Amino acid sequence: MKRVIYLMVGLVMTAWMLVGCASTEGLASRAAEKKRKVLAALDAQDYKIEVQMMYPPRGMARNVTYGYSLEVRNDSLISYLPYFGRAYDVPYGGGKGLNFSARITSYQEYAGKKGQHKIEIGTENEEDKYLYYVEVFENGNATIDVMAQKRERISYSGVMSIPPSR
Repeated sequence: MKRVIYLMVGLVMTAWMLVGCASTEGLASRAAEKKRKVLAALDAQDYKIEVQMMYPPRGMARNVTYGYSLEVRNDSLISYLPYFGRAYDVPYGGGKGLNFSARITSYQEYAGKKGQHKIEIGTENEEDKYLYYVEVFENGNATIDVMAQKRERISYSGVMSIPPSR
């Protein structure tokens, strides 16, 4: 009777180990595929970062739930980001804030530590000049820091959305 119990326990443990190894290999292959897609999107300068959290200079971090994003399409930047903070010299009514589309005036990408990519994007519109500091990790997680001449700095975190066709 004891042999049967030991045999059953041994079979169950072997099955768990096999399933665990298979799922680890699956995770590794999915991570490698995600990394390939992220790098391809960065190389093509065609990507979208969906914002999940915002970090205003004063106050607490806030969840972003509406679908705000930052999108780079070759030579254009589409900024659709919420803004909380001080504005020093803006048009009556607050202006556009960080909701605009504009031509990218400067774009520089650097390789960072542990597989991250640091990107500096410069742009301007009729209201202000902006510098976007974007940091993208191989798993698609990203942070965004926005510095404007006429507004306080603000930060965001989110995830790069990659279309399934890539």
